Amino acid sequence: MYVYVDYITDIIKLFIIVVLSTQFAYGCTILLLERTMLDYYDLAVYRPATTIFQKITNAFQKGMFGSGYYIYTKIGKYNWFVRKILFILALFVQGVLSIIVYTFLSMIKELIV
Repeated sequence: MYVYVDYITDIIKLFIIVVLSTQFAYGCTILLLERTMLDYYDLAVYRPATTIFQKITNAFQKGMFGSGYYIYTKIGKYNWFVRKILFILALFVQGVLSIIVYTFLSMIKELIV
């Protein structure tokens, strides 16, 4: 079995799709479940991370789920209604940017391969 460059680039594109869609989906669940998902994220992240396992776990959590948590904690000072509207706008922008990033990377892949 030979591994072709085209297969490797397709796997990289799939990984990028998974990361971007997971970020967006976790943001949507934060929008719906709010404190439950924020508390889950707080439980999953080690503060401070002292061992290599804790650092790897933190990198995975922040890479896969971190954007929704970060955005929601930044707008947490507003009242409930304004916070929801701002978070919906942030999710919309994140979704559009995810599509743009994926399209841009796909175009680069097509130019290279």
